[in-house]
Amino acid sequence: MQDFLELAVGAAASGCVYGLLALAYLLMIRPTGIINFAVGEWAMVAAFGGFLLLSKLEWPYPLGMAAVLGFMLLVGWATERIAVRPLVARGAPLIAPILALLGMLVIFREIVSISFPPDPHPVPYAFGIGRLDFGLLGGSYQSFFIIGVTLLVFAATWLFFERTLAGRMFEAVALHRRAAALMGINLFRVTALSFAGGAGAAGLAGLLVSPNISAHYQMGVPLAIQGFTALVIGGVGRVEGALLGGLLLAFAEQLTVRYAPIPSGFAQGVPLLFLMVFLLVRPTGLLKARA
Repeated sequence: MQDFLELAVGAAASGCVYGLLALAYLLMIRPTGIINFAVGEWAMVAAFGGFLLLSKLEWPYPLGMAAVLGFMLLVGWATERIAVRPLVARGAPLIAPILALLGMLVIFREIVSISFPPDPHPVPYAFGIGRLDFGLLGGSYQSFFIIGVTLLVFAATWLFFERTLAGRMFEAVALHRRAAALMGINLFRVTALSFAGGAGAAGLAGLLVSPNISAHYQMGVPLAIQGFTALVIGGVGRVEGALLGGLLLAFAEQLTVRYAPIPSGFAQGVPLLFLMVFLLVRPTGLLKARA
């Protein structure tokens, strides 16, 4: 039983990371319909930002974390201005900004790959290396930190969409962009904020997971796949669906690695298997949008 409970804590932490990545996708897809697969590279950029500020320059963790997230908000805003807004303003088809963002994915990766040696780069833990136990339930400090931060982010995001006027503007754009524009909502501002928020969520995921896996220029693609799969599982209609999908995916991965009689490397195919199954059987995800 203790082994399973420890597995559950680790899986919950991984699921929270996947949920943050799914949230990054959701924040951009809902108001724009644009799928931005550069989400994984944003997480990678934030991981290297954590390496620079927290490992190399030895900034205090709260200050370094705030600086990295602030930089990621700027990255998301700049990406929208450079790769998305000119195409949308010209009335380009939806596939055009998606392809442009794939180009940005390559740019982010190449900039990092030529700026840093190819070896993994360590990022410090928020509270150091240690273990926290609650009876049979136990896990590392970092696991509980990831879970706590993610729950706060999702609670704040839910309150933003459900209780604020700005959140209602986002929902109005998601329902019907033309009608929202006729009501006086600035579509370009909503799009820019959605990309900034998406980059912030992805950056937070990368910063939280980087102490466990180290910063590496190839870490973006697996994270992008896991985050997108979590979104497909949970559904794009509800904020809480992103977290639910991330948790279910992480538990499936961890249980496969621990208990399935197959080589552990095969567990890397779990996200792709879930992605195919849900796209075929339930493309709307587990949680439907509120009417």
